[in-house]
Amino acid sequence: MMKKISVAVAAAMMAGAAAAADVTLYGVVDLGFSYLTHRTTESGNVLENSKSFSMESGQAAGSRWGLKGSEDLGNGLKVGFVLESGFSADTGKLPDDRLFNREATISLSGSFGEVYFGRMGSMITDVGSVGWYGAVASPFGTGVGDYIEGHAAVMAVTERTDNTIAYMSPRFGGLQLSLQYSMGNDNSNENKPKTDRYIAVGADYQLGNFEIAGLIDYKNKKSDAIDTDKLADAFTFNLAANYDCGFAKSFISAQYFKDVSALHWQSLDSYEDDNRLISYKGYGVNIGVDIPAFGGDFLASVGYADGDKREAKVKKGDITIYSALVGYFYPLSKRTSLYAAAGMTSEKTKFDSGSTKKDRLYQVMGGITHTF
Repeated sequence: MMKKISVAVAAAMMAGAAAAADVTLYGVVDLGFSYLTHRTTESGNVLENSKSFSMESGQAAGSRWGLKGSEDLGNGLKVGFVLESGFSADTGKLPDDRLFNREATISLSGSFGEVYFGRMGSMITDVGSVGWYGAVASPFGTGVGDYIEGHAAVMAVTERTDNTIAYMSPRFGGLQLSLQYSMGNDNSNENKPKTDRYIAVGADYQLGNFEIAGLIDYKNKKSDAIDTDKLADAFTFNLAANYDCGFAKSFISAQYFKDVSALHWQSLDSYEDDNRLISYKGYGVNIGVDIPAFGGDFLASVGYADGDKREAKVKKGDITIYSALVGYFYPLSKRTSLYAAAGMTSEKTKFDSGSTKKDRLYQVMGGITHTF
């Protein structure tokens, strides 16, 4: 009897503390199926020709759970926090050894805007507390599925950064400014030339149903791991706009990229594990549309990229990428929806040596997303 009373009292105290601190438990569970074909050839020789059918997590929205809360400090100031952990709904596993791998931030807000500190999504994405550009650039945001990524299939996108400071201004007549700086993901060499540092500056302007945004980001790739004379720092210049005319919302985006370490489905977060000397210079464009239909939304986008592939600052070939993606999202309720999507990404590299490499991916996927 005493044990039951103790448990009840403890639960009541925890509930009271949570209410006082305004803490919310939230999350997303996204689970579905995927059929993927991947074919790679070089000068007529087949390097890979695979097909797979699998259960997949997070195809439309990353499966996650999190805690967020805030406290009113008075005088118009408020402190908040977000602790968010991604997981694979099909296995229950974490993607890495981080508990809060998606976001771990504390913020301070007031009439001056909001400042964030910690690990967070990059502003060029549409994830987390400060990721906003992706939602302006494409109806699919940063992407759907693991390989068919909407506008991100033809552009360079840095996903998340550690040891980061970000600032989001209030809106002034529809204009909002933002700034982000990462001291690097190497905790033993924060803010030093031995670790990569990331900077992004952006502006977003809203006027009725029209929105236009620009963003510049930069990554310092200096490192003592290899000969730094063979590395060049990375830049991207991004411009996007969308317009909602009532029966449809149209999107257009463009990016100029220089010395970026990866494009389309290649992971920017893991390029250091591959050939760090590889880089790309060129441009990407993408157009898309979101059309309300039959109680849901029909989404489509097409993209194209053209550039040079380099190794240690020396051009090795020309690269072109084509991407197309269509999808339909149907809400069963305010918190649950069904989705289906299909897309392709085709990459062709003509090497100066005379060989040609072709990489083609086709994916069909569908599933259910539930938020809580």
